[in-house]
Amino acid sequence: MRTTRWKIALVSSALIGAHASAPALAAQDTTSYTSPTTPADAILYPATLNFGTGLIDIPVAWISPNSGDIWVTASGKIVNYCATVCTINFQDKLNTNLSIDTHWKQRFSIGLSIYSQNPNYGFYGQALVLKQQPDKAWPAIAVGFRNLGPDSHEDRFLVGNDIYVSPTGGISDTVPSYAKHFHSVPTVYAVATKDVKAGTNGAASFSLGYGSGIFHDDGKLGDNYNDKGTIVKGLFLGARYALRTSENSTVTILGENNGWDWNAGVVGNWRGISLGLYGTELEEGGKDPSKGSLYTVYNYTKFNVSLGYSGNLHDIAHGTILRARIGELEQEQLRLRAQISQRQHKIEDLQASLQKAQGGELAEVAKRREQLDAQIQEEQAAIKRAEDRLNQLQGGSPPPPTTPPPSTTTPPR
Repeated sequence: MRTTRWKIALVSSALIGAHASAPALAAQDTTSYTSPTTPADAILYPATLNFGTGLIDIPVAWISPNSGDIWVTASGKIVNYCATVCTINFQDKLNTNLSIDTHWKQRFSIGLSIYSQNPNYGFYGQALVLKQQPDKAWPAIAVGFRNLGPDSHEDRFLVGNDIYVSPTGGISDTVPSYAKHFHSVPTVYAVATKDVKAGTNGAASFSLGYGSGIFHDDGKLGDNYNDKGTIVKGLFLGARYALRTSENSTVTILGENNGWDWNAGVVGNWRGISLGLYGTELEEGGKDPSKGSLYTVYNYTKFNVSLGYSGNLHDIAHGTILRARIGELEQEQLRLRAQISQRQHKIEDLQASLQKAQGGELAEVAKRREQLDAQIQEEQAAIKRAEDRLNQLQGGSPPPPTTPPPSTTTPPR
């Protein structure tokens, strides 16, 4: 078994990309919902380690009232395969899983889980048959399936299918000999869940269910697969307590029996980013050869961690469209500002040219007027000189008046 590094890169990209949309979705509180049929202070369930929403490993009878809600979760389980201290890398001890869960129409969910075994995968889903009513005593009831895919020999850790690397470097799928009797495709189940309010800012729930496959099949391994922890084969149960610590954050405490083991953990959520820490197979204690031939895989307490993001596809798409539109408007705004600045400079140049042209024309007109005035005065002076000379030539008699004198004769009567 080995951890696929591409999944780590994939989930990191998904989380970064999803978290980058947070500014556009600041108004969305991904830890709560405000469906008309549910309390506004209700708290969403976290994702399980491997298969969508629920507790740690088991499902619950619950579908998000927000159609389009999505959970993207990467988880890791530390499995010390070496019987003694060895040089195996930490990343090879961490059996990883990536799951994507979506909820629709307040009635059903569908998702895909990618197992670390290089890679294997399985689909899962659930339908809410009966909703819990606030004024009724009965719980919500759901039916669902897990591990619907090509790998029929998966165990509860999802390590029943592996790869074989030949000395020449060739890779082929293989099923370890101990896993050949697992038949878990598909795993089907039914579960009932009762949610109750717990305090001003808290919520609690209790779940009970029964399933086949992963919940029931021990692959004919008996105690080598599980030597303690089973109540009844196929029977699983669990509870949670969730506390809203602020408007945008919650803390959830979880406990369960997944049909094989007792598990417990805590999940913190802030604005849809979640971190979960879990202990599984708590009843088993440390690794011991006396617990069977597969004691390096099963029958000892393990540490698990999960990192996830929850949001809504409609809101994310709407935010993406808004950001694209905002980007277009910002580009258009920059173009308009550049055009305005360019035109303002052009107007300033035109105004300067106009003032210069007007100033030149006025100066030319004034100069021409002065020249004409001078010419007129010169002509008038020449006329005056000519008249004076003519008067001298005519014997000193005064020059004829420019206007006729008034008549001195009396008109006939």
